[in-house]
Amino acid sequence: MAGWLADGTVRYDETIVDGLENAPQAFTDLLDGANTGKMLVRLQAMPAVPGR
Repeated sequence: MAGWLADGTVRYDETIVDGLENAPQAFTDLLDGANTGKMLVRLQAMPAVPGR
């Protein structure tokens, strides 16, 4: 399978939504079938807190 992905024989689609604040709408869209392939919510890394 890895070889087919690498050479482009097998392709995949995904819908990416940015930000946790958009997760509820992404979930609704998932249930409504508005996504293509996987539905992903991309989160940004929190900045490091000094002293932790």
